[in-house]
Order: sequence, then C-alpha cells, then structure tokens
Amino acid sequence: MKKLIKVFIILLIPLILTGCFNYQDINKVTFATSVIFDTDDFGNAVVYLDCIKPYRSTNESSDKGRRIIYKGVGKTTLESIRDISVASSFNINYSQSRAYIFTEKAARGGIKKYLDLINNNQQFQIKPSMFVYYGNVQDLLEITSGDEEYLGLYLNDLSHKNKYNPRAMEENVNEYLNESLMGSNTNILGVIQIRKDVLDKKVEINGGAIMKDNVLIKRIEAKDSLSYNFLINEVKGGTLEMANPQSRDGFITLEILESNTISDIEYDGENIKLIKDIDMRVSIGEAQGNLILDKDLLDYIKDNKEEEIKSRLTEVFEKYKTEDLDIFNIERLIEIKYPHKVIENPLSKTKLDLNINLMIDGSGTVKNSL
Repeated sequence: MKKLIKVFIILLIPLILTGCFNYQDINKVTFATSVIFDTDDFGNAVVYLDCIKPYRSTNESSDKGRRIIYKGVGKTTLESIRDISVASSFNINYSQSRAYIFTEKAARGGIKKYLDLINNNQQFQIKPSMFVYYGNVQDLLEITSGDEEYLGLYLNDLSHKNKYNPRAMEENVNEYLNESLMGSNTNILGVIQIRKDVLDKKVEINGGAIMKDNVLIKRIEAKDSLSYNFLINEVKGGTLEMANPQSRDGFITLEILESNTISDIEYDGENIKLIKDIDMRVSIGEAQGNLILDKDLLDYIKDNKEEEIKSRLTEVFEKYKTEDLDIFNIERLIEIKYPHKVIENPLSKTKLDLNINLMIDGSGTVKNSL
C-alpha cells in the first residue's frame, strides 16, 4: 500500500507543477507595462496600453524588446480591451503591468468601472500603484528616453524611490480597495504630471488626488503634502526651512532624521478631539550666512519651528474640514474606538489637538553644540 501511495504521489506531482514562459512563448506575447484609462467626449471608455514586445534571437545572446502603444475605444472598459486585441497580432498579457493611470477627465467621471475590470480580471494585478494624470495623454506617452522608455517600469521605480518622500503620495490597488470599504470612502492617489527639465521633459510624482466614492474631488498640492503626511505618520525624511535669526537674508535648513505621529481620538458625546502627538528628530543640515550655535539659539529654533509646524498643520486640517473631506480617517478612527456609536458628520464636530516635540541633534561641524 505504501509503495502504491508513493507511485501515485510521483505521478501526481507533474500535474500540479506550474511552468513559466519559455522563449518560444515570449516571442508570441506582448506585455503591457502600464494601462492608461481615459474617457472621450461621448462618454466612451478609452484605454491606452504601453507595451513591450520581447524578442530573443537564437543567433544572439542578448534580449531585445520593442515598445508598442495601443489604443482601444468602447462603451465599456472590457470592450476597449477587446478592441485592442483585434489590432494586436499577439496575445496581450497584463500580468506585468506596473502602473494604472487615470486621466483627470476619467477620474472626475468616476473610476469604479475601471476598478471592476482590474479586480475581476485574473491577469490584472492588485499590487501596481494607481495615479491620476493631469495633462494630455499624447504628451505622457511621447516623453520617453533611455531608461525611461517604458512608462510602467519608470513609474514603478519612481514610486519606490519616492516612497518616503514627504511631498509625494502613492497608493496601490490593494490598499485602495481595502480603504474604500472603511470609514468615509475617501482615498488619496498619487498625482503625476510633466515637468520641464533643463534639456527635456520628465514625468514626476507631485502631490495627491482626493477620491471620494471613487470620484476625483480635489487635488492636494505639493505644498500641503508634507503637512498631510505629518498628520497620517507618513514622514520618514525630508527638510524644513526657516529664516536664520543671525543673518538677515539667510535660511536654516533642518533635515528630518526621524518622525513619528501617534494618533488618538476622544468623543464626549458632543465634540470630537483628534489628538496628534508628533515626535520629530532633526539636524541642522545647512545654514546660510553666519550661525553661532548655542543653547539659546537651539531653544529659539525649537520653539519657533514647533509653533510654525503647529500653525501649518492646523491650517491644512481646517482647510479640508471646511470642504468636508475626511482625508485624515476620522470616521475610521471612531469606528475602531467607538464601534457602537453612531455619529452623523463627525468631521464637522472634530477639533485638532496637536503636540509637537522637536529634538535637534548637534551640528557635525561644531563640537558639543548641544
């Protein structure tokens, strides 16, 4: 009996093993590196695919690939995908997609129909990042050169590099789908735009897009991104600037070494208090003009910068509170701490309580500066 079981297992193993693409398969498949969702003036779904068509010659030792751009139009997103398949001589594979991009027009019309396709199609992955693009699609596809030839791969590298950039925002499909089922269904997607560089143009991540009920409501500018990331504990590095008190036209740059935000919420039956305790460790990264470090100066920097941060964070909080945009997950925090409480419009009843603690490390050029 044991021998029969062993033979049965040996025969079963080949059936459960999964294979991968071989060179012959790859030569017959086109891989989409990014998918751009748009909407035309008639309400039709427009899909752009930035693809790579791999090729490996038996006479050469190097891999080759050719970039191909496809465009499909249809009443539904799936119909647009099928429209592209008609124009492609090879099967299009979506398992290697690295970015999903929604144009501003598509995002303002709602991205639910596009998310349904991503979530239901087995080839579409839920790990790639999602972006809202402000600008013309043709310009976005044309800005490719060198290592940035494939838009999806470039955005994937860019989002990983800027993961801890306090002025950038990024969210993947999995995170978006999970957060859309909690709280007020308000999410933040990264924004990409075209920036004119010295010699050419580049694609950059700049700020965020507020999505409420899967519809684009408002854009978070880069100047508000740092304050927002402080409040949700997403700041791991960056810089802060302030005027140099010992130099009329100079500035002091504080480099953020570490930051941690602890959130809590309290409800007394009428009002809600959102408590944010922010501990931040910084060092003096740059000082323009004369700067003599002593205890009095460090106390001045600490007190003034703490007050400035508190004022700026409060201003950003009140700005989005006035617009009734719960980007700070207040409703979700209430669900966690007070699961049996039913509070209507909790954001309007919330006041922000900030506690800022700025710790300044000694200067690397002045001994015993503290």
